[in-house]
Amino acid sequence: MAKQERSENEPYSVGEVSKLLRISPRTLRYYEEIGLVRRIDRVGRARVYTAKDLRQLRFIERLKVLGLSLGEIRELGELYRLNQSNDDVLKRLLELLGQHEDHIRQNLQSLSALQDEIRNYRQRIERKLKQGNLP
Repeated sequence: MAKQERSENEPYSVGEVSKLLRISPRTLRYYEEIGLVRRIDRVGRARVYTAKDLRQLRFIERLKVLGLSLGEIRELGELYRLNQSNDDVLKRLLELLGQHEDHIRQNLQSLSALQDEIRNYRQRIERKLKQGNLP
């Protein structure tokens, strides 16, 4: 049986969003608590998410994968709310991604140096074992 497409206006429950995005319900509530997402509408006491909310949550998760902190993601959201412009958000995102790329590059250099140090130390130990020069 073919899966029916969901209309743009059809709401999603917390459980559906959690399952679709692999985000715990607690995390979804936390994002709302810290202002990362707008206050989610409720039907009774249950939160109901829109397709727009899902897109925003997917974007947040993507930014997390790219290394942005929740504070940086919130900053981008506030920038959008203030200016109602993606241009400003994208410019700031480019800056943040550049900073994260620089940080990753530095970490890779440090890890490479550590790998060299480990390799050299292992070789010294192997030589000592072969020579029998142990105390």
